[in-house]
Amino acid sequence: MNTEVCARFGIEFPLFAFSHCRDVVAAVTNAGGFGVLGAVAYTPDRLEEELRWIDDQVNGRPYGVDVLVPGKIDKAAEGGGGIDALLAAVPEEHWNFLVGLFAKYDVPLPDFEKAKRSNADDGARVTAKGATELIDVSLAHPIGLIA
Repeated sequence: MNTEVCARFGIEFPLFAFSHCRDVVAAVTNAGGFGVLGAVAYTPDRLEEELRWIDDQVNGRPYGVDVLVPGKIDKAAEGGGGIDALLAAVPEEHWNFLVGLFAKYDVPLPDFEKAKRSNADDGARVTAKGATELIDVSLAHPIGLIA
């Protein structure tokens, strides 16, 4: 297809696929679309492994990386306190809205303590410092987009 978006991104089809799975990113990219890897779940070392694998699969075709870059976050969360600091940075009115929404639709609230145990370091990557580390890793690869 000859579209402006295809020309701009160097792809055959105006198809963008965001995924946390490197296989999907590579498959979409190899099919002529633009695969984008969601990176926030990865540590910098793991992201390096994933991007190296994608590089080997796509033979120079363009793909992207999606990193959550907070526009504003409480300074307490920047201190490296992990997920506890990140959760503490969420304003009370947001929590109240969430609780009300879940109650309205009869959805059980998540088990935050269990989630914190299984995702103990995830909060560190949703900070300016964590996002910068992931961006630095990403820019060492021939990516076509940081989202």
